[in-house]
Parts: sequence; C-alpha cells; structure tokens
Amino acid sequence: MFNLDEAITEWRRRMQAAGIKTPALLDELESHLRDEVEQQVLSGSSEERVFEIALQRIGRAEALKREFKKVNETTERKHMKRTILISAGIMGILAGMAFVMPAVAQYRHEGAMTGDEVVLFVLGTVLTLGGGGASFHGFRKHSA
Repeated sequence: MFNLDEAITEWRRRMQAAGIKTPALLDELESHLRDEVEQQVLSGSSEERVFEIALQRIGRAEALKREFKKVNETTERKHMKRTILISAGIMGILAGMAFVMPAVAQYRHEGAMTGDEVVLFVLGTVLTLGGGGASFHGFRKHSA
C-alpha cells in the first residue's frame, strides 16, 4: 500500500543525491509537493497517482538543480556588478577630491585660481559628483 510520507522521504533522498541539498529549498519543494497532492486527493484521485503527477509537475532533480544554478549565477553576477559600481564610485570620489582639495587650498591661500587650477577644480568636482552618484546608485540597487 502507498505511504505518502515514505514516498516523500525517498523523493527527498533522490533530490539530495542529485545535488539539491539545501534543507530550506527541499522543505519549500516538499511543501509544494504536499499541497499539490492534498488538492488533487480532495478531488477524488488516488494519493499514489496524484503523487506521481505532482512529481512530474515539480520536475526532475537534475532539471531543478540547473534552474537553481542559473538563478544563483544571475544573483552573483548582479552582486558583482553592484560591487564594481560602488567601488568605481568611491574611486571617482577619491580621485575627484585629489583634484579639488589642492585647488581649494590654493584659492584659500591666494584668493584666486589659475586657469589650470579651475580646470582641475571642475574636473575634480565632476569626478566627485559622478563617483558619489555611482556609489549611491550601487548602494541603492544593492539594498533593493
């Protein structure tokens, strides 16, 4: 006679053997499996038949593992892009400040800036603001 709990235990073992080992993920998949079986049994189908259909709907372990790998790679790629954006922004801020601070110091000391100092000041300001914007964008995306 069919025993749903034993069948699910065996299914979990096969999933783990295929490489899906995260308990939370297995629990989530099992929850979907049990929900599907429960709904179909209420409509009058046999538990064993419904279980087999539910397994087909959830998918084979190998296919599920590939899909989860794609999701993880996409998440890691996004995280890497954000990290690079934040780092580049911080470097822009630092580089900009390296141009701005000497020009400001010169202005405070002499009360005026030469044409070259004005160019460096403007370039530094653009780098600083651009870097700050990039960092802010990266932080905002990262926390979303």
